Amino acid sequence: MAEPQPSRIQEGDQAPAAIPGSNKSETAALNSLDNQSADLKTTNTASTAALGKAMKNLSIASEDKAEVKNVKVEMADVVLLAENLDVSRARATELLKANDADPVKAMRAWIAA
Repeated sequence: MAEPQPSRIQEGDQAPAAIPGSNKSETAALNSLDNQSADLKTTNTASTAALGKAMKNLSIASEDKAEVKNVKVEMADVVLLAENLDVSRARATELLKANDADPVKAMRAWIAA
């Protein structure tokens, strides 16, 4: 059963508060949001284009990595560096190879970096 409606409301009518933009301040607020979203789309497009251009200029190979020397390292030295410097064993091995398998030089290089 439907609830009884006031006499001034006819079947199919909507309450004015339920209609978006029925108030001037509401309309102004909605238009403001529409304008902001249009500005964001333009900004996002420009940002995306700039990001794409910057990504094309990046090289995939890391330039700061030095060539890894073919140096034999002792497992004990790797464990020593990994535990004392709190790095992974792979990183400890890289440090040792870069510093001629000398754990003291490797520690100094890690601290200096």
